[in-house]
Amino acid sequence: MVKKRELKGIQLLSEEGSIQRVDGSNFLVRSKTDSTKWYEVKWQRNRWACNCADYAKCGKKCKHIYAVGYYLAVKGIAQATKSLSNERNCPKCGRDDLVTKRGIRNNRSGPAQRYYCKRCKKKFAGRTAFGGMRNRATVIAAALDLYFRGLSLRQTSDHLWACYGIKITHAAIYNWIKRYVQLVSQYVENLTAKTSGRWHADETLIRVKGQHMYLWALLDHETRLLLARQLSWGRGGKEARALIRKGLEASKNAPEELVTDGNPSYSVAIEQEQKSGSNPIIHIQGPLIKGLNNRMERLMGTIKQRTKTMSRFCSEEGASNFAQGFGVYYNFIKPHRTLNGKTPAQVADLRLDKSNWLELIEEAAKNDCVKSVDSIQVKKDRHSGRVVDKESRRREE
Repeated sequence: MVKKRELKGIQLLSEEGSIQRVDGSNFLVRSKTDSTKWYEVKWQRNRWACNCADYAKCGKKCKHIYAVGYYLAVKGIAQATKSLSNERNCPKCGRDDLVTKRGIRNNRSGPAQRYYCKRCKKKFAGRTAFGGMRNRATVIAAALDLYFRGLSLRQTSDHLWACYGIKITHAAIYNWIKRYVQLVSQYVENLTAKTSGRWHADETLIRVKGQHMYLWALLDHETRLLLARQLSWGRGGKEARALIRKGLEASKNAPEELVTDGNPSYSVAIEQEQKSGSNPIIHIQGPLIKGLNNRMERLMGTIKQRTKTMSRFCSEEGASNFAQGFGVYYNFIKPHRTLNGKTPAQVADLRLDKSNWLELIEEAAKNDCVKSVDSIQVKKDRHSGRVVDKESRRREE
């Protein structure tokens, strides 16, 4: 549920000229009741502060601070929703030097430009990754960006309506997340990174259907790349080893050291890995070396802050979609100050030219990930309530 101050901040943002940027950490926000009065919002001591009476009295985020926060988010979305640069490339030959426009086709997704390749005699349309969608590609990318920047599904829906006049239900936004997170994840999971000799591992609790599940994460020390993540109901050696195996598959080299907390499951997992013939790993275990695992603790703090917005997940599928999408956002979209404004993927030489949802979705579509996503015909199991595809149902029967 959107807070009253937060909703007023969204309304302030929708008014033209209500926010002026003085410099990188100072903003002026116009008063809602008096158009001649401006409030100053500054970044002080790792938090936003305002000189209005509400902030001085309560010490909490006021509507002016919320307006500045949404202003910065919208600025990031503007970069993520720029026009597609490679939509003229012929899907058959991959070139655009002999491609000409061949009219406009109107469909549920909106007007789509048609193209014709004189070399291959191929007719095709742009925005293939968003075919069949009722809303524009930019709106879908904006919704994904807002959600993984910290808004809940209903907050994202309210924001699109208040600022852009686009009415989208929270259920439709969830379906977008489910579809395109799976699409991008299938593509990026095939990439392998060159990592450092030290990895960090940890797990945290999240609420799923009123119960606790463990969200595991494996982080590289130098690049801050989130190598692997997984959800499980247990917290034993089996789950810890599965996390390490995922990290080894995502990396070109094995680690020399693994830094963890006091959970003994990691020791069991490392011992099992070494018995299977893997390279020896030095296990640096807490709690006395808590300072060595501060990078992982920072990541877990970000995850907890993000999941606090939604309070709980209604299904295991929803939690899995979030974990997948957060991994993509953290590695490929979110710039890190400690990396000089670069993303972990850029530092790890995974990708240097794609840094937003729109471009990642289009790139995944070019690698035929759309077909694999569309081939899975998802349906609800009436008896168990689980989501299964045709192949899984056939194996079960």
